[in-house]
Amino acid sequence: MVHTCQPTCLNRVRPPNPDIHRGKNPLLTPLLYDFRRMTSQRKVNRKMSFHVIYKAPCGLCLHNMAEIQNYLFQTSCDFIFLEMFCLDPYVLVDRPFQPQRAFYYIQDITCGREDIPLSCVNEIDSTPPPTVAYNKERIPEDGVYINTSPEFLVGCDCTDGCRDKSKCSCHQLTLQATACTPGAQINPNAGYLHKRLDECLPTGVYECNKRCKCCVQMCTNRLVQHGLQVRLQLFKTQNKGWGIRCLDDVAKGSFVCIYAGKILTSDFADKEGLEMGDEYFANLDHIESVENVKEGYESEAHSEGNGVDMSASLLPAPGSQVKYSKDGMSVSAGGADNQMPPFMSEETGKSKVASWLTSQGMKKRKRDSGDGKSQAKMEAAKKQDVITISDSDDVQTISSGSDDNNKERDKLTHGSQDSKDGMSASAGGADNQTPPFMPEETGKSKVASWLTSQGMKKRKRDSGDGKSQAKMEAAKKQDVMTLSDSDDVQTISSGSDDNNKERDKLTHGVTKRPVAVKSTRGFALKSGHSLVVKTGTPAAGGGPGGHGGKTGPQGQPGGGGDNAHRNTRLFFDGEESCYIIDAKLEGNLGRYLNHSCSPNLFGQNVFVDTHDLRFPWVALFASERIRAGTELTWDYNYEVGSVEGKELLCCCGSSACRGRLL
Repeated sequence: MVHTCQPTCLNRVRPPNPDIHRGKNPLLTPLLYDFRRMTSQRKVNRKMSFHVIYKAPCGLCLHNMAEIQNYLFQTSCDFIFLEMFCLDPYVLVDRPFQPQRAFYYIQDITCGREDIPLSCVNEIDSTPPPTVAYNKERIPEDGVYINTSPEFLVGCDCTDGCRDKSKCSCHQLTLQATACTPGAQINPNAGYLHKRLDECLPTGVYECNKRCKCCVQMCTNRLVQHGLQVRLQLFKTQNKGWGIRCLDDVAKGSFVCIYAGKILTSDFADKEGLEMGDEYFANLDHIESVENVKEGYESEAHSEGNGVDMSASLLPAPGSQVKYSKDGMSVSAGGADNQMPPFMSEETGKSKVASWLTSQGMKKRKRDSGDGKSQAKMEAAKKQDVITISDSDDVQTISSGSDDNNKERDKLTHGSQDSKDGMSASAGGADNQTPPFMPEETGKSKVASWLTSQGMKKRKRDSGDGKSQAKMEAAKKQDVMTLSDSDDVQTISSGSDDNNKERDKLTHGVTKRPVAVKSTRGFALKSGHSLVVKTGTPAAGGGPGGHGGKTGPQGQPGGGGDNAHRNTRLFFDGEESCYIIDAKLEGNLGRYLNHSCSPNLFGQNVFVDTHDLRFPWVALFASERIRAGTELTWDYNYEVGSVEGKELLCCCGSSACRGRLL
């Protein structure tokens, strides 16, 4: 006779109060209700391995998570949940951990605000933790509005606990969003699997919400919204201040906690960061993270699909110096006036475009210098023009001489950017020379290079007066262009540090934030696709305390043009800035989590109470099996050198330590 489980199977152990064991190790809870967790050995591929089996109070053996899930639904179990089961044999549900002698101890620093008490212990000295207003909720500050109305949510009509993911509208949002990742295909395995998340999902997780008709307790697509479940402890570390450690083993993929605090606008965060400190800032950069992943994929797809490669003989070897010939560095057969570079794949990079533009500028100077009096000066200038290619494909330095007299060159350079014609699309003569055709992913860095060369030619045309000729010759010797490895950042400098003030005021681009901000993305960006957060107004660059807006040649967002890529954030009433979570004075336990270059937690953006892409919950999940007593850490994702004049060394002690945080 086959036994069919039903609610009566748990009548004997069903408690009158479901919260009777709350505050204990969640993985131990099933055993407190007469479940048995048994470990056996079996041979797999001629190797012995351990295997965990749960035996229910009615005697039924459950061999995998799917069987456990079905059993809980068949018995209508509302006091034991799926996340309380673990089939990892190396995760012990009763591993004892006791701190050493405590000089300072608090039983619960949350004062009952969390469902699970958070104890505090200092085993080093009697110093108490910093005074913080504990709050497990997000707190919108002035200028921040989070739309949490049901009308702004998508809800499901599931009655089976959302086990059938094809019918759950919320889970389908998670799946459809994965089409933005490399491959542009939907990942059918995205989202929670048996209340676990083994790896970061860059496009976010959409949990069921208050508009859904599914059961709040039994739904398999609700996890983060249930709050803290694992037992944690605040403790004093040896060299990193206060930290968080787990008191029980934590299974891989388990939800640990969220990062909560005040939500600030970017402008207010910059001001408060300078006054109060920025060590507890975290970026809500979900939109930028997803777009960065997508842009990286599109660039790679284009370079792989065009099938065109430029011969390496067009450029000198890395580290070498080459003097120009009379004709410059010719890269294609054509006239001197309208010579265009050949179509190139992405991997040819900025170096070849920069070289071509520089040679074009030199040829223009040579044609315009027919006057016998200035011929000697032009010949001398050509002898000094040197191009140096560094070992990195993304960084080139094009220099030519001394570092004096930059003022007039700076003014004219910006004049070329702000000219009435802008970037003319006609292929005219010297006055209206257009930039060469280039693939879209070559980006703004090559446009900046073209603008620089145009400025040099404009100065030559305007310098017919004999009095200004000497100044123009000296200025040409100082033109330096540096291309960073980010496609969104260009620095057009001119040698001397004393004559750059006017250029800094006119330059519209990305400026460094004066405060350090953690990124809440849980994945590492590929080299060459570094994330740059842009703020400011579309018509003006960001000054001190902000980021320059992403502006086109006419000062319009997105670079101008009908087909120009537009940041998704601009659709939110033209906003261009990420919101910031500040947990310095008010927040939850997430503020105490320290950085590690080899973290055991990863950040995940989860949408719970709103589907506004600007305001996800920042959840932290276990990236590996964590033993009881281990400190919990995550990667702050700081960008080294992002804050001028600030250097922060890393003390994580990992074998893969990067040495610096800032």
